Amino acid sequence: MIKGGLAAKQNFTDKDIVHFLTNVECLEGLFDTWGTFGTTFNNNLTLGGPTPIGARKANLSDEVQSHMEEIALNEQGHALFTRQAGSDLPCPPLDFTGGFNKFFGAAFNLTGSNTIASRFGKPFDPFQNDETFLLSVLSLEELGATGNKGLVSLLTNPVIANGVNGLATSATGQATVQRVLLWQRRNNTVPPFGETVQQVFARISALRDSLDGPQIDDQGLVNTDPRYIAVPQYYPNMIPTDVRGLTFSRTPQQLINILTLGSPQGVGVFFPSGLYGAINKPASYNESLPGLDSFPTSNAQVATQLTTQQVGNIPGPLLPPNVTGELDLTQSLTGPLDNGTAATRGFVTEPPGRPFFSNATQARTPASVHSNSLPSKQSPPHHVAVGLPVPSAAPTASGGRHLSEETAVG
Repeated sequence: MIKGGLAAKQNFTDKDIVHFLTNVECLEGLFDTWGTFGTTFNNNLTLGGPTPIGARKANLSDEVQSHMEEIALNEQGHALFTRQAGSDLPCPPLDFTGGFNKFFGAAFNLTGSNTIASRFGKPFDPFQNDETFLLSVLSLEELGATGNKGLVSLLTNPVIANGVNGLATSATGQATVQRVLLWQRRNNTVPPFGETVQQVFARISALRDSLDGPQIDDQGLVNTDPRYIAVPQYYPNMIPTDVRGLTFSRTPQQLINILTLGSPQGVGVFFPSGLYGAINKPASYNESLPGLDSFPTSNAQVATQLTTQQVGNIPGPLLPPNVTGELDLTQSLTGPLDNGTAATRGFVTEPPGRPFFSNATQARTPASVHSNSLPSKQSPPHHVAVGLPVPSAAPTASGGRHLSEETAVG
């Protein structure tokens, strides 16, 4: 299991990383494609991989169907990228039925013989309706988005790194669409749990974050932690970021640990036979391999323009010695610490009220921005929240302050 928040870089070859991507993109892409179109990938992109257990068409509204068609085609394209980048591994055996029941069961703290079926009377069906399908899709989508972003710095071939960067940005955009669709349905009840979409996803977010280390890099549909400057307290959270507005990254080890619920061998849940390739466990990798591998240039499918010899060694970024670490930037700039539970991911619906702002979340703008007059060159700048009322001294239960209509000089 991953213990550290930022797992150390592992010197995998580029081909190892592309093979790892095959596992992840097959999981996401096949689930989205089956649920949206009721069929598998085109053109044998699975390379003979088996049909996933439980794969079928989801019962979707016209609105969700139209959005998911674009997303599913993008995901199928992600699988195509791994083939063009040289992956010759078939899609591994996948289990949608057992996988999502174990994953969502873990989000409800069900272990051993305690299952969703025994607790709620029937198993979870990811294809049942808009809510169950979108929750399932987003559970995987944000793992792909953060995982792809985390791979970019591990790759040495610039063409492949650029492609994986495209995977990360594409997956982040897809996840944003899915969050918006879920936000619109946040108060709908999710079968068989009897909880709302917002509550169930808060549990999923807390589960994912509990399996990738002590740092906070997962968020629910609603922000209830006032440390994040991009999203005021109790406001919708459509793009999870840290206090700098940066999207999160995960290592391959962290993803495997989440997808197999902490299996030391990386087997189970969605991957009943494990992951294919050299990167198939959440820990214990050989760190002595060279950073630049000899990627096969004779294979016409390889998406590269130069040989690795022509590219040469690419030095990593030189970081200033005083840069604050990600762990520091995602812990307690203001307000209380996220306690890692569903409660801080928006499980409890609070009255919308007014947004939370601290000194760290205010922008310096002319005072006249809140008046009907045009800005004056002589007007002294005030510290105010852009486009919003200015904070007063009314404390909140979390120790912060809600906004009032009063003007406050910074």
